[in-house]
Amino acid sequence: MKSRILAALTMTAATLVATISLSSPAQAEIPGYVKQGAYGWPDQCTGVGYYGQTNGTWRFYYCETVIPTNWNAPGLYYLWVEY
Repeated sequence: MKSRILAALTMTAATLVATISLSSPAQAEIPGYVKQGAYGWPDQCTGVGYYGQTNGTWRFYYCETVIPTNWNAPGLYYLWVEY
């Protein structure tokens, strides 16, 4: 009986640790930047960022890799901009 309770508590603690670590962002937000959009491919993100910078929509941009692409599927990239 004690081993079941101990196993349940261990699983609960592991789940909490995993949830907390997965919910925190991969890269901290830089003050002054706002998220402009989310893209599936890194060249989409940098293309939109560069276009917005060259036409004067925003001053600076960077792309945050949330989930990298692989051979089978797109990833997830956030475009952060500073106006």
